[in-house]
Amino acid sequence: MTCRPISFGVHQKKKQKNFDFLFERMFRLIISILVLIFNVFLLAFPRIVLAASREGLLLWFNNVLPALLPFIATNNILVALGFPGRVGRIIAPVMGRVFGLPGAAGFAVVAGFSSGYPVGAKVVADLHRRGEVSVSDGQRLLAFCNNAGPLFIVGVVGVGLFGSSRVGYLLWGVHVAAALVLGLAGNIVRKKNVTAQPNPSPPPASQNFGTVLGEAIKNAMESMVFIGGFIIFFSVFVAVIAEATELSGMAGLAIAGLAEVTGGLRQVSAAGGGGWHLAAASFFIGFGGFAIHAQTFHFTAGMGVRVLPYLAAKLVHGILAAGLTIIIYLYTGWF
Repeated sequence: MTCRPISFGVHQKKKQKNFDFLFERMFRLIISILVLIFNVFLLAFPRIVLAASREGLLLWFNNVLPALLPFIATNNILVALGFPGRVGRIIAPVMGRVFGLPGAAGFAVVAGFSSGYPVGAKVVADLHRRGEVSVSDGQRLLAFCNNAGPLFIVGVVGVGLFGSSRVGYLLWGVHVAAALVLGLAGNIVRKKNVTAQPNPSPPPASQNFGTVLGEAIKNAMESMVFIGGFIIFFSVFVAVIAEATELSGMAGLAIAGLAEVTGGLRQVSAAGGGGWHLAAASFFIGFGGFAIHAQTFHFTAGMGVRVLPYLAAKLVHGILAAGLTIIIYLYTGWF
């Protein structure tokens, strides 16, 4: 009586394993074919490739590098000194009750909201490596703490692209509100029986501050080089695909925004400044773009983050932010 269900269960596991193996092989084959096609496009449009590479490089050097490097370096110093654990003990009741997360996660929330993409993801990965955040908690934390920062939204998007700090503060406000709603929702629907408790590592040994500072800046510069590479690659990707497919209008705008958020926002601002254009900008900022997601997966590699749930959470973030923007536009007369 008991042998049949056991053998059935083993058979099901074997079928699932075979399916996963075939799916991975098929996925790798499809990606390989797409990359080969993209290489052909690179050879076919050398001027576009060089121009987009220069544009991505200048975007990284003039805007992203000076904006993110100080934040990444200071966050590295604080993590190395054990600051998240100390603060976590103070705010643990609030984080546990509101978000269902350990106190140390509060540092990642503050860093993510203040510093911008992809600092939140890097801090989560650092906390996980130190044993202060479990895999399941890190998955939920990433969904709402890896955000665009106020410097980018208000300065670059609001003032630089839309010519209005008022618009920038609106976009930043709905971005934060949508992220907090996502964090609260994650606490409500979480499965308490599978949420592993973090296993904090021992307090860091006393280090000379010069060593801590040097390691922090070294790590920050390495991170910025990776970020710059992603920005250049996706700038080329968007430009080549647009040239090869001759997409324009809404289709071209959507591809640009979904691939690399800054390029998409630039196209949205050029199209106009009405409520629906700002809703599109809110969606792109909330979703983040695949260039940001690639950076996130780089920093969280080895952590066990599930890709599809993370992408689904960022999609919901973008939809919530766009919906809030439309409501404000229609009913409050903000602009």
